[in-house]
Amino acid sequence: MKGKYFIGILVTVLIFLPLAPFSKENPKLAKKYQKWLKEEVIYIITPVEKEVFSKLEIDRDRDLFMKEFWRQRDPTPGTPRNEFKEEHFRRIEFANKKFGRGTPFKGWRTDRGRFYIKLGRPSYVEKYMDPDVHPIEIWYYSGNPKFVKASFFRLLFFQRYGAGEFELYNQFSDGPKSLVAYIDKKLRGVDENLDPDARALIILEREVSFELADASMSAFPGQKGQGWRLDSQVLLGEVETIPQKKVDDDYAIEFLEHKAVVEVSYSVHYIGNQYRVNLIQDPSGLFFVNYILVPDTLSVDFFKDKYFTNLKTSVRVTDEAGRTIFQGERNIPVELKKEELKVLEKRSFHLYDSFPLVPGNYTLNLLWENMVTKEFTSVEKKISIPEGKDLHMSALVLARKVSRDLPKSQESSAFQLGRLQIYPSVNNTFYEKDSLFLFLQIYGLNHNLKQAGILEFSFSQEERTLQTIFRNISEYNSDRDFLEEIPLEKLKPGKYTVKVSLLNKKGEIHFSETERFSIITEPVPGSWVVAQTSPPADDPYYAYIIGIQYLNKGELQKAQMELADAYARKPDALDYALSYARVLLILKDFQRVKEILIPFVEAKQEDFGLFYSLGNASQEIGEFGEAISYYQRALNLKGNITLILNAMGECYLQLGNREQALQAWKKSLDTNPHQENIKKLIENIKEKY
Repeated sequence: MKGKYFIGILVTVLIFLPLAPFSKENPKLAKKYQKWLKEEVIYIITPVEKEVFSKLEIDRDRDLFMKEFWRQRDPTPGTPRNEFKEEHFRRIEFANKKFGRGTPFKGWRTDRGRFYIKLGRPSYVEKYMDPDVHPIEIWYYSGNPKFVKASFFRLLFFQRYGAGEFELYNQFSDGPKSLVAYIDKKLRGVDENLDPDARALIILEREVSFELADASMSAFPGQKGQGWRLDSQVLLGEVETIPQKKVDDDYAIEFLEHKAVVEVSYSVHYIGNQYRVNLIQDPSGLFFVNYILVPDTLSVDFFKDKYFTNLKTSVRVTDEAGRTIFQGERNIPVELKKEELKVLEKRSFHLYDSFPLVPGNYTLNLLWENMVTKEFTSVEKKISIPEGKDLHMSALVLARKVSRDLPKSQESSAFQLGRLQIYPSVNNTFYEKDSLFLFLQIYGLNHNLKQAGILEFSFSQEERTLQTIFRNISEYNSDRDFLEEIPLEKLKPGKYTVKVSLLNKKGEIHFSETERFSIITEPVPGSWVVAQTSPPADDPYYAYIIGIQYLNKGELQKAQMELADAYARKPDALDYALSYARVLLILKDFQRVKEILIPFVEAKQEDFGLFYSLGNASQEIGEFGEAISYYQRALNLKGNITLILNAMGECYLQLGNREQALQAWKKSLDTNPHQENIKKLIENIKEKY
């Protein structure tokens, strides 16, 4: 038997992203999308969802969005049925049968139909068919304090002038006078100096019922008066938006952001997350971005006794100019036995990973996908990598646990420094009997601070200092990495702030960093940590990655130095050689490009980048026949590419072979007919020869 098993993780995160102003409705929408938007979900779709849907340009994205729209409202996502969707369409069907009579509209378009679809069946209904009033219905509902400021409220519908559609009554703008039939003929014994609403209220109380009179003044049973009329109007506004308040529409923004990377068959399920991102410098001076990602849920498929999924993380770092500086992907297969799954059910899934990054100011985008269950979540965060050796303090890392004596290994993982492994608290929550492990780094300490500097650890609550600890810099085994264990037994459960300051021998503060944390009375659930490993610190992989980052930033000299180092230490790695050759092509060292890459051709490697780079280098140094040969091998691997066909045309022309040149350019135009420069080139050659 095959099905899905859901591991619940109790975490919440709010993602705030700007939205553009609402777009006009797209008149080119197919009928099914117009019906869905303007009829089927018109009363329950949020403004954010509507805006996102209006921005979708292809039907594939619209279909995926509609599926996700209903999934976000499914009360039992682990089952085949979507009870919310079934109930919603049952309400529409009932509204069309019940409330469209006597009107030119379908029932879902009437006021009663609208509120029936939004709120469902009332607790009970009072009907008035008294000759002294127009036909009236009062619907009573129990309120939910999450959505409306009333434990019980009522909606009054009436036939204005005694005929037509039942309209929603507004205590503030309509008033009792609109409910009474023939008010001028019912004034006997009523003070004629009273305004029409006051006179009508007396008639309702005297001729019909106190309950109706009460409802004409307030949507809150038992409360009436001028103030309650205004409060009733506010309540109506709250009631109108109850369906929109029941859904967290952050997923819609995430869908719009990531729809381009979703496979055509991918039914996208956005889930929330918690995360932590910290920058840690290793002994070589290289900075690493360390992150932990905790998705709200981790769903796995199961077959017989095995539970499995495949996770994928995609990281992209862009600079302030929007250039991609670093990007990478990781695949994480997960397979569990039933007994392992039972142990992990009560734990949250923590994914640890890290990567090196050169100095600069960036935006980090992290996409996490469950490839089996089609769920995804994402993170966006601004990060800044310091440059140089100036005095600087890192952000604080608060952890519930550390391992100080890891076995020696050639590999490392996130939040690891040598034999020290830190397990940060993602949400900075600690059990009252825990110890708090506080880690930070200080870069660029001079001799005086190393000898006489002091770290001050200050704990406060609501700006009141409760505990202060002083430690001499010289007490630590490192002049960069600082770890302090602080028992929490002296602090009561609550919310706190910890501040760490670097002081000189005079007590003057150089830098300070703060972090908020909470202490609770119940033990914090355990974590299921999956840590991705990285190569040892001296591996040429890091020179390769750093070189690529400098190349993407346009810092060619630094890129050349790093990539030359990576290639020198691993000359048989094609990726390293091609990246080094890419810099050399920009620097116009074409002969060196050939020296580096020809051995891979001799080793019979087939790679598009290899042949294209060799063709480019050969063309630049005037070896046109050789360039054509390399270009042709590149085309054999990738098919017709305009850039290469145009380059081949230039080479043929340099060799005096005009027919072959024209043939290459004509193929280029077949691939991309919008090349005016190539068209003019062909015309000029034909005219000249």
